[in-house]
Amino acid sequence: MSAAASVLVTGAGGFVGSALAEGFAALGWQVTALDREFDPATRERLRGCTLVMAALGDAVPADLPPVSLVIHAAAVTTAASDLGWTPAAHVAANVRPLVAMLEYAARTRPAAFVFLSSSGVFAAGDGGDVLTDADVPTGTSPYAAAKRAGELLTPAALEGVTAAHVIRLGYLYGPHEIARPTRARPSLVARWLEAARDGQPLLVPADDPRRDWTFTPDLAPALARLVARPPAGRVVHLCSPFIRTDSAMAAAIAAHVPGAVCAPAPAIGPAKPPMRASDLSPFGLQWTAPDAALAQLVATEVAAA
Repeated sequence: MSAAASVLVTGAGGFVGSALAEGFAALGWQVTALDREFDPATRERLRGCTLVMAALGDAVPADLPPVSLVIHAAAVTTAASDLGWTPAAHVAANVRPLVAMLEYAARTRPAAFVFLSSSGVFAAGDGGDVLTDADVPTGTSPYAAAKRAGELLTPAALEGVTAAHVIRLGYLYGPHEIARPTRARPSLVARWLEAARDGQPLLVPADDPRRDWTFTPDLAPALARLVARPPAGRVVHLCSPFIRTDSAMAAAIAAHVPGAVCAPAPAIGPAKPPMRASDLSPFGLQWTAPDAALAQLVATEVAAA
């Protein structure tokens, strides 16, 4: 796709979607950012994008323009019980917007469509030391079921219509991360940065799980490279190659903040293994190493506070 290509990002008012919209705009793409609302800070960051405020339900806005790439990032990750929803309502809130976007893509025929799935499809017992593209997910939560359904629905709905890419994202962290109703629990990095700002200890789960850590500013360059190639015909794990324990990441933050200390917290229980990046992940992309990413975040979100 050319530098003048256009992209529609759903869920662009949230953490992942706004990072994608901002990233594609920085790459020179024409960006349409779609969400039910944009807070003032996100609106300012995306001022070079076309903002469309609409609730994706059973249909998309009638005047939504055709684009060359659709990225469906909209999702509700907050647990159904925390929202006061039934499991069925939670599944519907994730699946109905996808179906609406698939119908939009079938009508407008973009060059490519990306469905963003998640390592949340996996259960704690899945895989070995790492989760690969070939590992079969067995997660049963409403969120896991909805994401797994999307992995199956997307290529089936767009066969013969457009290039359909199904991407699983792993553990994400980055700038501008705050709690929202649809994503009520920010990453550990966001919580550690908040603790560092407040002079509180950085709490590390006692079982100290390993995770794949992907810096959200890397996502747009990664996806731009990936959609320039034919679809893999299967789910692709798009994540950085950096696998670290929670304690290593917390210690890296504490090293940049005078007086900051790490402290143990209760174990989180059985944890999924980290994802391993697919061998189809974009060639030539220099993923941001955790030390560099954390130094940047401390400088902008702790030291500058």
